[in-house]
Amino acid sequence: MWENCGESCKFVCHPLLTLMATINFITKSKRKSRLAPIYLRFRDGRQTDILIQTPGTIFPDYWNNKSQTFRQRILFTNEFTEKDKAAIEEKFEELKAKILKEKNNLKGNQPSKEWLQAIIDKVYCKKQQGAETLSQYIQRFIDEAKDGTRLTSNSFNRKVFSSGTIKSIKVFQLVFNEFQGIYTEKRLKGIAERKESPRPLKVVNFDDITIDFYNDFIRFMYDKKFSPNTIGKHIKTLKVIMRQSREEGLHNNNEFERKSFKALRQPVQNIYLTESELKKLFELDLSGNKDYEIARDVFLIGCYTAQRFSDYSRITSGNIRILENGKMVIDLIQQKTGEKVIIPVRQELKVILERYNFNLPKTHEQKVNKYIKTIGKEAGITETVRVEESRGGMTVKKDLKKYELIVTHTARRSGCTNMYLAGIPVIDIMKISGHKTESEFLKYIKVSKEETALNLSDHPYFIGNTLSIAK
Repeated sequence: MWENCGESCKFVCHPLLTLMATINFITKSKRKSRLAPIYLRFRDGRQTDILIQTPGTIFPDYWNNKSQTFRQRILFTNEFTEKDKAAIEEKFEELKAKILKEKNNLKGNQPSKEWLQAIIDKVYCKKQQGAETLSQYIQRFIDEAKDGTRLTSNSFNRKVFSSGTIKSIKVFQLVFNEFQGIYTEKRLKGIAERKESPRPLKVVNFDDITIDFYNDFIRFMYDKKFSPNTIGKHIKTLKVIMRQSREEGLHNNNEFERKSFKALRQPVQNIYLTESELKKLFELDLSGNKDYEIARDVFLIGCYTAQRFSDYSRITSGNIRILENGKMVIDLIQQKTGEKVIIPVRQELKVILERYNFNLPKTHEQKVNKYIKTIGKEAGITETVRVEESRGGMTVKKDLKKYELIVTHTARRSGCTNMYLAGIPVIDIMKISGHKTESEFLKYIKVSKEETALNLSDHPYFIGNTLSIAK
């Protein structure tokens, strides 16, 4: 195997020595600032060259494929800590050792892709294998999100889950459990009262999340008369759950990443309230009903700030600031995005804030959603609106009064749309609303073709000029 070559060196490899196996970890994503899959490449001589995606992920910016080491300059954040770096390095060493050990057990047989996949699955899943089901994981996910031990997975911007997001996951859990034939006592009682039959028990685990499951789950939700966007939201939540559980080594299922496993989405027919309709709400005398008055005032603050309910309902005197020119503004850090926004205070907004000494009374979104419809009716917002909805895969058209469609989020859409109609540049409105892309912002603009034509009719281009026309 070795031969002596004199004083210059002690040993040299024999020409017939078999090349040693090499194991490399590679990331191929072009999005350097986002978590990307880690691939393992196993080469053994000239006959074996296998590439397999592992359940692990990494920031491509941090990993050097050539040197097989982390780069020296890494900006550690809540999204990627020194502990995460050490854990990945430990996992790589564990994989290498396991593969080389199993290779020796092949006793000369050729390594295969199936052989390598089995080793990867065993290393990533060995600690949790059989210890936790998908349903158990969903409950743990919710519990950890509620107590703050689990943070969101947004790159470089991890934070605690909002109450709205936790509520959305809990609703998904109820739907998913019912699909499996798992019911709460309350749901079973309701089914019995309606003389319906519960679904048979059929537990769905990590490896059962396939395209066949997807089609069955979609069909189940259509039968429940869910809208496409509600179905899409539940599929999106499931994909988040599957990605996180895969990151934690609970499974190695990638079926949900296929293009056909998509979250449905349909344009929503939302309304906005015009300046004249907001004036009607503002001038409506509600002094005889304190709950209605608070709901109306909180809603109008959303209309005048173009914020989400989670932000506009929590404004206090601590958010108020006076600029050098004497004008009042509101400073906010948006809960959902962490974006800082500065909102100029218009006169109507100032009047409402002063009514509560710049500290809004606490109220719940459900109450505002309930009261604002009745308030809208009293204010005379009774225009008929034709609405098209997709339920159970069928399009349903119906006529509703405009006040019936008012919800807390109507405030944000009204704020964005009225600023747009007032001629404020889109880039400036986005700095107030917190939208990061123009395409996302434009989804909020609810302007009809009639309103666009009316707005443009006063534009200099359409007014014309004073040039005399040749005769």
